[in-house]
Formats: sequence, C-alpha cells, structure tokens
Amino acid sequence: MRLRAARALIAGAFVGPVVVEVVAGRIHRIRAADGTEDVDHDLADGTLSAGLLDLQVNGSFGVDVAGADAEGWNTLLSGLAARGVTGIEPTVITAPLPDIAASLDRVGRARRAFADQPVARILGAHLEGPFLSPARKGAHRVACMLPPSAENVDALLAAPGVRDALRTVTLAPELPGAVEATRRLSGEGYVVAVGHSDATAVQVYAAADAGATMCTHVFNAQRPLKAREPGVAGAVLADDRFFVGTILDAQHVDPSVVALVLRSAGRRTVGVTDAIVTAGLEPDQWHEFGGQPVANDARGLGRRPDGTIAGAGIVLDEGVRRMIAAGLDPAAVLAACTENAARSLGRTDVGHVAEGALADLVWWDAAWHPSRVWVGGKALTVPTR
Repeated sequence: MRLRAARALIAGAFVGPVVVEVVAGRIHRIRAADGTEDVDHDLADGTLSAGLLDLQVNGSFGVDVAGADAEGWNTLLSGLAARGVTGIEPTVITAPLPDIAASLDRVGRARRAFADQPVARILGAHLEGPFLSPARKGAHRVACMLPPSAENVDALLAAPGVRDALRTVTLAPELPGAVEATRRLSGEGYVVAVGHSDATAVQVYAAADAGATMCTHVFNAQRPLKAREPGVAGAVLADDRFFVGTILDAQHVDPSVVALVLRSAGRRTVGVTDAIVTAGLEPDQWHEFGGQPVANDARGLGRRPDGTIAGAGIVLDEGVRRMIAAGLDPAAVLAACTENAARSLGRTDVGHVAEGALADLVWWDAAWHPSRVWVGGKALTVPTR
C-alpha cells in the first residue's frame, strides 16, 4: 500500500507532501512526493499522523477494563481504534490487591487474544494504585490503599499473570518504602510514574534518582506548584527526567495550563484522557467504576454522585480537537499523543510515522476528525459524523 499525504507529522513537525509505502503491516519507506507517484490513497488535504496512544484508559463505551470480558474488550478496542486511538495502556485503579491482580491478568490475556486483530493495541497495563496518598486520593478508595512495602510489591508481582501484563505503576513517592519500590520496579523494566501524591519537590527528585520517569495527570490529585514549594507539578515540569502526563479533556486541566505544560515540558508532554467507563456515552448514563457509581455530566466529565471528578468522559480524538480549538499548536498536540507517548514507554515501533514502525496511521480531516484509520496497514471503518 502506498499513501501520498499533503501533510504528515514526522519527528514532531508537519512536513510534506510525502509518500508512505507500507509493506507487511509496517512502514517500509517514506520519501518526498512529486505528484506523479502511483498510489493507493491520495490524501490531498488534512493531515497524516501515527495512531494516537492513550496511556491512561480506565474504560470507554460502557466497558471498564478492570472487569472486561472478551466481548467488552472487543467493544473497547474496536471503538477506540475507529476513533484513531491505535494503542492504549489499560488502567487499573485502587482495589483490594487480589482484585487488582485478577484485573491485570485479564489485561494480559486480552493483549494476547487481540494481538493480531485490527483494533487498538494493548501496550501493557497501567496500575494506578493502591500505592497512593490518601491525602490526594481523587476518586480512589482510601480503604484499599497500601504502602509500597517490599511485602506488598512482592505480593503484587507474584500473582499469576501480573508480570506479563504490567508496564507502568503510579505511586506516591513520599510513602514509606516508595523509593525502594521505585528502584526495584524501574530496575525490572517497569515505568514508574509519580501520581496521587502529596510529595514535595525534593521527594519527587528522589523518586527520579531511583528511576521514576513519568508523572500521572499533572496538576490533578497532587501537591500543586507554589512559589516556595514546587510540589509535584513544579518538580516534574522542571526536571528533564520526567515525561509529563497531561489530561486533554479541557476540564481536568484548562487549555491555557496545557499550553504552559507544552512550553515547559515540550516533547516530554504526554497527552492522555484518563477515560473511564462512561467515555463516549451520553450524560447521566450511570455505570460502576472503582466500586462506586459514575456518569458523565453535560461537559463530558465523569463524576461521582457527590460531584467528585472520577475521570474523563471523552476519547482522545476529542481531546485533540478540544486542544486545537483552544488555540494550541496542532503539531505539538498530536506529537504529545503519539511520538512523545511512545518515547515515554521506550517504543519506536508505535506512535511514529517512521520507517520500520507499524503502519498504525490516522488521516485527519480539516476539522480534526479521523477520516481514515489503518492498524498494521489494515483499513478500519470510521464512524460517520
């Protein structure tokens, strides 16, 4: 398959026109176009990018990843791929440790079951809890939180299927045992993220020294940036060792603040949704998430019955549109959701329009809706608007 694109996002910038040649599901060659090429698809307008990677997806379309069955995974992964999200980290939140282990095992089994299907790829699980601070609990259940002691980390990693599924662990670095847990987990190849934390900047820097490389949803459920105490947000923005996860729903973080993150962190910015079971659904459709009810409000924000924010009710393509509509640079927004996200996981085979990468591609129209999506070079059906 050969695509000619008037404009493509490559290495963080828009270039074009280019011809992208796909062989056996991977990008074989990229070259400048002169308009005379014999191509299968001529993308004369809009923008070609790698498929979006959302590293914080708790669920969508009525499906919660913590308890999804085969039908639910198909609904979730197919629905996301049709919206241009071609890779995700299914995110499991705070629960009793045996329940967490069972959920992670299901994620691993789903990754194997859907590995060769034209759906969103499972990049590994993101465990957000139980090693979090009760002082910055957000929508998590304090009763289920645990310190990241050697015993608790041992119990987690020893559970069947956990090591096979797990990729990222969010923890609060100020908790007893957190630095040692960070050193151990990062040493074993897991991404350790700082989040749901009341840590001071000094404690965050200590986590980086121990191997932490990510921040989970900056400015949300963490000690804020202040003039004389940078807190979690200030520390991760200032320290080049951190990628900075940033929710792009324009509700958790105002777009003007997202713009500040992009200016400060640049290509360390990773755009996510923190999507929950209600993402993609209409308001006031109640589901259970994290053991408690949740529904979208009129702005597409998942809330508990008491009004507590529980997560985003949108899919990442909508986040892209919201940020661009707010005036943010389209190339920077797209890069945050593709190339930067891939680099935060140490991946070069996804998230990039580059030779050798998997041909997971999105053609965006002028209004930043996916017109066509390919996963491994296979075309998907995109919902009509």
